[in-house]
This record gives sequence, C-alpha cells and structure tokens, in this order.
Amino acid sequence: MAGTLLLIVLAISCATPTQPTGGPQDQTPPRIIETMPMNGTVNFDGDEIRFHFDKYVNRESFATAFRVEPLVGIRYELNWRGRSVRVQFDEPLPDTTTVIFTIGTEFSDTNRNRLTQPFVLALSTGDTIDEGEITGKVLEARTGRGKKDAFVFLYREPFDLEAQADYVAETDTAGNVNFSYLRTGRYKALWVDDRNRNNRWNRSNEAARPFYKEFIEVNQQDQADLGVMFVNEPDTTRPQLQGTGLFSSQRLRLRYSRDMAIQPEASITIRDSLNNTVGEAVPLYVDKDQKNVVFAHSRSPLSDTGMRFRLQTQGITDIHGNEPRSDSPAFSGSAEADTTQVRLIRHITESGVRQDQPFVFEFSTLIEGTNVIDSLEVIRDETIFESWEPITSENNLLYIYPPDRWDEGSDYTVRIFDDLSASYRNISTTVFAQSRMGSLRIAINEEQRVEGILHLITIKDRNGNVVFEGETENELLVENLIPGPHTIISFRDDNQSDEWFRGNPEPFRAAEPYFINRSIEIHSRMEGDLEIRYPFAPETGLEGLEQTDTELPESLDPDILQDEEN
Repeated sequence: MAGTLLLIVLAISCATPTQPTGGPQDQTPPRIIETMPMNGTVNFDGDEIRFHFDKYVNRESFATAFRVEPLVGIRYELNWRGRSVRVQFDEPLPDTTTVIFTIGTEFSDTNRNRLTQPFVLALSTGDTIDEGEITGKVLEARTGRGKKDAFVFLYREPFDLEAQADYVAETDTAGNVNFSYLRTGRYKALWVDDRNRNNRWNRSNEAARPFYKEFIEVNQQDQADLGVMFVNEPDTTRPQLQGTGLFSSQRLRLRYSRDMAIQPEASITIRDSLNNTVGEAVPLYVDKDQKNVVFAHSRSPLSDTGMRFRLQTQGITDIHGNEPRSDSPAFSGSAEADTTQVRLIRHITESGVRQDQPFVFEFSTLIEGTNVIDSLEVIRDETIFESWEPITSENNLLYIYPPDRWDEGSDYTVRIFDDLSASYRNISTTVFAQSRMGSLRIAINEEQRVEGILHLITIKDRNGNVVFEGETENELLVENLIPGPHTIISFRDDNQSDEWFRGNPEPFRAAEPYFINRSIEIHSRMEGDLEIRYPFAPETGLEGLEQTDTELPESLDPDILQDEEN
C-alpha cells in the first residue's frame, strides 16, 4: 500500500465544546445520526464526507479513532462545526475502489462515553461496492469471556506482515470481530497487541497470534468465518515500589504501581544506605480497598536516627506473578512506638473447607504475644470450647484444625475477640462433608483424539482456586469435588511440552486446541458428564496446517456468551 497515512487536524476552535451542565451525567455513547453521502454509495466522485453526531464529542478522540481502509495514502483534513465534522480529501480517491471509513471504539463524547462498537461507512468510486465479509471471535483464554477492544489485522495477498495491515477491525464486548466490504481474494488475519495504534505489527515489542486458519478465502456471495481465537498473553510488566511509609517504627506501608499479591514464603529484607542488611520485615496483607498497597511489620524498630533504609522483597508480586523492579526508594525511620491493634482482616477459608482442612484467618499484625489464641472460642452446635486444640499461628495467620475431622452434620462457629470494639465477633464456617462431594466424568470428543497425545485438564472452583490438574488421552473421572459451579480448562498438548502453545504467525503454526467452560455445575452425591469438544482443532495437531472445522460447543456459543456478558 502506498505511503504512510498522514492525519492533519484543523480545529475551528481551540477547545472541544461541552454539554450544558445540570442534572445527572449523560452515560450514553455518542451516535452517528447521519453521514453524507450515505453508506453504500457508488460512483462517488466528491472530495469530502461528513459525519453528524447526536451530541458534542471529543474531537481529539475522533482524530485517533478515525481510519481509512485499505490504506492507500489518502491525505485529509478535519473541519469541525458544532456536532459535525467534515473530512476533506487533499487528492481524489482511487478509481474503482471500495473505500471504508471507520470510527473505532476509542471515539467518545465530552463525558468520555465511548462507542460500543465501531461505525463503518463504505463508499465506492466505481459502479459496484464490494460485499465480501469475514467474521471471527476473540476470547480471553483465562476466562472464556469476549476480549473487548482487541485489534485484528487483515492482510490481503500478497502478504507482507512487516507493512501496515490492509484492514483493521476491533472486537465488541463479546469478542466478535467483523470485516465487511472486502474484495474477492485470499486473506490472512492476526490478533495484534497494537500498543502504539499504528496498524503495524512491531515484532520487537508487540505480541501477535494467528487464528486456527492460516488463510481465508473471500467471495462476494458467502460470509467467511475465522472461527474462535483464544488469547492468553502473559503480562510481564514489572511493578515498582513507589514509596514506603512508616505509621510507626515497625509498621510499614508499601505502595506499588500495580495491584499486588503476597505469595507463600514471602519475605522482606531491610538494608541501609551501604546495602548492609539491618533487619527483616514480615509481609502482612494487601489492603482490600487499595490493592496496590501492602502492609508489613518490621521485626525490630526502625528508629529515626537519620539513617535511610531500602527494602528488598521476595514473594511480593503483582497479580500476574511479576516481581517488583529492584530500584526501591529510600525512606527514613520513625520515633513512634508501634501501637497497632490486632483486628481480623479476613476469613481466608470463608468459602468452605473439607473435613480434614483447617480454618484460616488473617490479622492486621503479628499474633504472637497477643491474646488472640487465649481468648478464642469454638462453638460446635451448642457446645462452647474455650480451649480448642489444635491451634497454630504463623506471623499474622491463625490456623484452627479439626481434632481428626470436622464432624459431618455439625455446625461450627469461631468466636474471635476484637480489641477495637472490646467484644467477640462470631465467624460462621462451612465444612464440605466427604459424603456430599460430587464427581465429574470428562471425555474428549472422539474425532479430536490423537493417539499418543494427551489432553491437560484443569478444574477451578467458584473462587478461581485450582482443585484438580490431570491429563488423559480419552477420558477420566474426577472425584471429591465440592458442589457448586466450576471452570473446566483443557488443551491438547500436541507438542508434548506440558504448556499450552498459543500459535505463531510466521512461520505459521496454529495454536493447540483449547477449551474452557465456566459454568459446569457439580451436584452433591452425583456424577456429571462433560464432553470436551474443541471449537477448531488441527487434524494432526503437530503441523498446525490442516484444519477440521467443528461446531461450537455450548460453552462457546456466541448467543450464550453474549447473554453472559449482558
């Protein structure tokens, strides 16, 4: 395609007009109420097009969201008047060509309400307008939900993946993607993490994945289908510790650039300005309201002596598992004595435990030396135990174990004394009895089995905790599952790497067949059945070149997914 598309924005006024104030804020997206000429116009020979909106819009967002396809180096200027914009071309449009003008979902009104799906205006400078169409779907592999506002690049043969894409489309809230008004021909489609929005795949810092079909043929009679793509690109951006505050000489507040998590065996080393180790701190908990804030307790006071300290952490990561960058900011000590009151932060096992598992509670500070254990009471049915055994503690975590197994049919309540209110808190518990567990028989669709190739299966409970990991060549029975909704994830391990291969655009290799269902209900004392049927599966799985199209399983039916999104 010719040249790089230049965008020259001429604003009639310096600022974007705003809506009148007063009353509740408008939360509806902007609408294009009229275009000049109309969509589908043929033999177009004008030098401008116009868009009229139902409200005042953010003009800068229009300049960002507006694009012309295929990219033929068309230069234009934007001229605004009230709620309308005129796109004036600096040169004639190419002859006998269907030109597509798209306003993407980055376009918003003055209240930042964005389009819910792209708006397309197609014109032809010839006698006919191209009517080829390609559809597809992009889903998040972790959740099975539609990947909103994802960019799909479309290249027309001859393919040049180094150049700007011929066409670009964005997914809607359900992950649907649509290319329309296409010429007959052969195409190739990629999902691209187009970070700089230049419609070009930058291989050095932008991820890209192919659909299961390397090529797709377009004609003017039938709609071509790309199928379903699952995207699961690891987030590798490392968080940064932006600041450390001291509420006292031992109470630390760590503020990060991203939402954080405390992994098992996490630790904090405290160093002085010469990088000498001067102490240790215990990571306590993540603030439930500000998830980028972590509280910690220094085992020894950090006095205000003019010395500057830095932290070195291990096991404190962002929610994607990335360790923080090493450039920790320095901070000073404090003369304030630690007076943090012991209070319950959360009941970690609130969703329930099995009969042989402990109840686990998280507190605001270290439990050792406090009256948490001495004042604790456990109530079984109507019997109060003022001295329950066994009980253990680790830093700010309290573990209450069953003597052998929690009694089936009994109700347990844990009473924890709260220093702040000087009263007991009654914490209800849930125990899942062994006799009430359910099971699930999982079978791989016979047409999608490959001799000697395993399918790796993961089952998660309603809270996203992994409760089963296994593998099978054809089918397996998973027992002792807690009743309730579960998520099932499976992939066919064609390359026998034990990890899901996400596909490669060039040289082309299709992703390994992938399946997810987020609504498998496990029933008490019953055995359920699930057939895993991959929506698009390479026939052999090893070359990724031969495709066998299959019907979508119910868990990936577009109508069902759309209903779930709504």
